[in-house]
Amino acid sequence: MKQDGFFRGVYEFEDPSGGLLAVKAPFNGTADLYDGTAIIVKPNQRAMLIYNGNITDILKSGTHSIKTENVPILTRLANWKFGFKSPLRCEIWFFSGNVHTSRKWGTSAPVLSKFKKIGTIPIRAFGNFNVSCKNPKKMYLKLIGSRNSLDISTVEEFVQGQLIENLPEALKIVDDTPELNRKQDDVSKELERIVKAVLKNYGLHVKEIQIQSILPPKEIMDALESRVAMNLIGDQKKYLLYQAANSLEAINSTTGEGGANDSMQMMMGLMLGRGVMGLEEAETSAPQKRISQSKKENKKFCPSCG
Repeated sequence: MKQDGFFRGVYEFEDPSGGLLAVKAPFNGTADLYDGTAIIVKPNQRAMLIYNGNITDILKSGTHSIKTENVPILTRLANWKFGFKSPLRCEIWFFSGNVHTSRKWGTSAPVLSKFKKIGTIPIRAFGNFNVSCKNPKKMYLKLIGSRNSLDISTVEEFVQGQLIENLPEALKIVDDTPELNRKQDDVSKELERIVKAVLKNYGLHVKEIQIQSILPPKEIMDALESRVAMNLIGDQKKYLLYQAANSLEAINSTTGEGGANDSMQMMMGLMLGRGVMGLEEAETSAPQKRISQSKKENKKFCPSCG
């Protein structure tokens, strides 16, 4: 930001860091406007004049010499009917329209999302987005408040909150967790549609929201893998054997041979045997119970009297 004392004031905005969306000139206090004061608005910028707390004129790119005919709203509010020789105190705000790209977002904790087929489960997601200032007036009224500037870190945090808050709503287009990867782009577009409408009220424009990863926590993934494996195998006894074999293999790889390993393998074998035997007893006892029940019913029936 530059402020020149010659020619009764020249105001312009430069941001070498590239991180500012809005800044007041001068940073502290107010600007002294004279007849002929110059305000230089660079390409992709806007300048806004605020007098006595009221938003007056918004200047587009170019060099603007302050004359009564150039700033009609400010002229009316300040009663500059016949020009002015003494300085008038006014706030000048510069807004940058640069697009801030590849901003990161993600869920610090799982977000509960409801799916049609499996109900509500926690979901983690992360990705990136682009954001820019679209409406200086709305941004000033909704986001700036008593600040002297607004930088991308503040805006980024605000947008991240909106993305996380609206993620469950965007996930409603997914019926089941196996569809998450396949519909990842669709969820990104739906999330962008929802968040864009929200941020419009704050003078912000967000685009190209990308979800790079969207997954349930490991515990949920393990349960889903078990369900898929069970469906593929089809037989509960075979599935128990499959699980036991994997467990024993994991024990061998982590504990080595002999000692505690042998005891754990023996225990696993006993538990597996009991589980399979329990299933077999349940399968064989069910038909026997039905036969026994049928015999009891037949005994109660008399062929002579019914």
